[in-house]
Amino acid sequence: RPAAGERAMQAAARFREAIAILEHARDRAASSGCDLDLAERAATAVRDTVLRECIAAGLYANPSLLGDGSPIRVSSGVDAALMDEEDPPTALVASAPATPPFSPCAAEFAREGGELVDPVLSGVKALLIDLDGTMYSPSGPIPGADEFYGYLLRQRLPYVFLSNTGAKGAHGVQAKLAKNGFLLQAAPVPTDNIYTAAQAQCAYMADHIPHHARVFVIAGGVEGEDAWWMELLTAAAERVATWELRTRLTEEEAKEWAAIAGAAIAAAPGEGRPKVFVVLFTDGSISSSVDPKTNERGYADWSFDVIKKASILLSHGAEFVCTAEDAFNPTSDGFPLPGPGMFSAMFRKLMYPLGSERHRVCGKGGGAAEGGKYMVGHAIEMLRLQGFDGEPHEILIVGDRFDTDIRAGVGAGLRTCLVESGCHSKDLQTFYPTDHADFVASSVADLLPPEWRAGALDRPLARPWVHRNASMDDFSASPPSLAT
Repeated sequence: RPAAGERAMQAAARFREAIAILEHARDRAASSGCDLDLAERAATAVRDTVLRECIAAGLYANPSLLGDGSPIRVSSGVDAALMDEEDPPTALVASAPATPPFSPCAAEFAREGGELVDPVLSGVKALLIDLDGTMYSPSGPIPGADEFYGYLLRQRLPYVFLSNTGAKGAHGVQAKLAKNGFLLQAAPVPTDNIYTAAQAQCAYMADHIPHHARVFVIAGGVEGEDAWWMELLTAAAERVATWELRTRLTEEEAKEWAAIAGAAIAAAPGEGRPKVFVVLFTDGSISSSVDPKTNERGYADWSFDVIKKASILLSHGAEFVCTAEDAFNPTSDGFPLPGPGMFSAMFRKLMYPLGSERHRVCGKGGGAAEGGKYMVGHAIEMLRLQGFDGEPHEILIVGDRFDTDIRAGVGAGLRTCLVESGCHSKDLQTFYPTDHADFVASSVADLLPPEWRAGALDRPLARPWVHRNASMDDFSASPPSLAT
């Protein structure tokens, strides 16, 4: 097929590069005492990836183009037995899909030891994926995010977009994605694939705030909008109806509530359930949600007054419940905005030491009984409803923060991957010694098989390095060059 000659030559060149990568991999594996069987599996996967690429493009492959004229054996996933130089086929026909499942797509080495590594997505059966800083930034989609999302859909992999936002639920995130044109918006991202810290916090509140409790809510969201978070509490409507929910308090009311909180604690030290709660629904800024009792607008911004009212309650036995502890939010101009973690830390300091056990974080990074159960645990159940039937270590959580995304994964026994497209980079790992990322990638684009990257045929086969983060001793060494 002369018309396809140029593309056939490109495919052959990619195959030759794949062989060079494999030879390099075997040499490194042999010299470092690594698992040679793993190298062989990686070799088969690379071979199949390139062949599928040829098949998808309708190209024939002439072994004489490959340099040594030897037959090419492929795995059972590709329906082409042997390509014989003496009787080359005119085309390859595959019974399998043109795109492979998550599997080793190239042999890769960690920078710090030369260890042969199964690439990140090998063996992954489901994913939990952060949004801000991972799939998009204030400037728009992260490069490669659309391709990554398309890959999830094409492969029908169970996934949940797991956002630490405290200012919206799944429907709000869905609307934001659609409004900004993120993620292949030919159809909205289903809400069954989205879960937020605000939703997790509402579930925690429904289980742990008793009947007839007093709840002071400090919330963000759209300025002047009615209390959107009330919609998230509809599942516990009967219990919620008994609460006294307020978004604005006078100083006298705050002191009255503080007395009630202190009395409940004194009545049963260490055992009594708090009857007063300060609840934070925000990504940093707050807006004037209508007070359900007085119909007045709540606090429109952080001020000494709102901090003072919350402090009166928390210093006398009230429980603090927040969505997340992200310290700051990135912006397009590079100057960060205050995040909920800054205010959470302020109140945590106020409550130390006697009230430390009354500080709850329900999103990613929260304790096992809060964020671990109500955020990550619920997200895993969402994966199971999509057909995931594996073990926690077969789930990959991907995010841009050690203290939220990676911490959540470590606590739940998941595989973890830090992407450097948002807040944190691998160089900060030493500051989070217990929040250890299994892998570090530049972005979600690096997690894709090569042919799913934008302009795959125009780029080298080897994708950018995805590092196994096996050691925190050395983050300065460079990965080996495949060119040598």
